[in-house]
Amino acid sequence: MKVSKAAVIDTASQIADEHGLHNVSLKVIAEKLCIRTPSLYNHIDNLDSLLREVAHKGMRTMNERLERVAIGKSGDAALKAVGIEYLNFMIEHPGIYETIQWATWNGTSETAEIYENYTSLLKTLIRSCQLQEKYVGEVLDIFTGIFHGYTTLQLRYAFDNPNPVRERLSNTLDTILLGIYQKYK
Repeated sequence: MKVSKAAVIDTASQIADEHGLHNVSLKVIAEKLCIRTPSLYNHIDNLDSLLREVAHKGMRTMNERLERVAIGKSGDAALKAVGIEYLNFMIEHPGIYETIQWATWNGTSETAEIYENYTSLLKTLIRSCQLQEKYVGEVLDIFTGIFHGYTTLQLRYAFDNPNPVRERLSNTLDTILLGIYQKYK
């Protein structure tokens, strides 16, 4: 079997999703690909650079999914759709999401650029709520905190039964939006 860089990244992603980031190692990846560990260096520099590749691919995929659910929506509906899709991504890819969080501390300028695409989408959606422009950054902080914090706290429940978690997130976002409109309109 011919191994490619894409196959190495996909294998690392699969291991992370199935067994958690802490179980991703070059040895495990090589075993799964039926190659010797040193052969991985034909495709990657080291484990950290591979994890960044996994994170970047995951971030891009998540951004694409968020953009897709926001198409044709604005205001509350768009922000809620993005929040639910954020949760959906975490449910489907818990290890990749964990790797994305690792990359926020161990990233590069490329990591920051991909993250900027995510925040740019959120800023556009926040602006569609007709809030005062001077508060867009503050409201962005609220939504990024809610999306990450709430979904991370609820993830263990979402694996067993995601629909009630999605509904609670939607209700939480309704409550947050009420407060945001009262304070920032």
